[in-house]
Amino acid sequence: MNNFVGLSKIGLVRQRNEDRFFIDGNVCAVTDGMGGYSGGEIASTYAVDEIREYLASLEPVGQQDLCDAIIHANQRIVNRVASEERLAGMGTTAVVTAIKDNQLYWASVGDSRLYIYRDGLLRQITTDHSMVQELLTAGEITKDEMLSHPQRNLLTRAVGVDEVLEVDSGIESILPGDRILLCTDGLSGYVTDDVIASALQSSDDNMMVVESLMDTVYEVGAGDNVTIVVGTI
Repeated sequence: MNNFVGLSKIGLVRQRNEDRFFIDGNVCAVTDGMGGYSGGEIASTYAVDEIREYLASLEPVGQQDLCDAIIHANQRIVNRVASEERLAGMGTTAVVTAIKDNQLYWASVGDSRLYIYRDGLLRQITTDHSMVQELLTAGEITKDEMLSHPQRNLLTRAVGVDEVLEVDSGIESILPGDRILLCTDGLSGYVTDDVIASALQSSDDNMMVVESLMDTVYEVGAGDNVTIVVGTI
């Protein structure tokens, strides 16, 4: 594994960036906060800090470790909200990955996404915990219609909202040359998977891919904060 890079930028219509990410050896995470005042920023920062610290002492990091790290962060945020009324309603997405040999372990809550790109094909690994995903699953809207649906920002699950949290997780087999992409909905909510795939196809330089996708998001108005992490196996 090499060459993991990331970038986070404030959207054109936002006053603060509530996205966070970290790349720590073979572990990566992306979070996207929500909530009034500075709540979203606090929740997303808490989440990446707590997840990073929780996993730092573990070697190797496995699937259950990623779930446990998110659950740990969830409890810390719930406790913080309980002690500060002004933070009520804050929460965050979280998608976390770890690589060991030819396995990619992942865990996810919310609508930040994990993709794997291989041989020209982009595959979404995580499933959004969102209202529009439920509509898509029910066959009421298409994947393209998710991008413009008025309820596209409504989450059905988030870190820091409830004491009990269900975390999605899994294991994917990976091959040399695979590209891994994590992102917030500032990317996936404004550009199609085809656009993401084209950017990955266009260059082997991961930072060039990240910057190209950022440019595309800004060209369509950057309606949300944007965070993208890309790496090559």
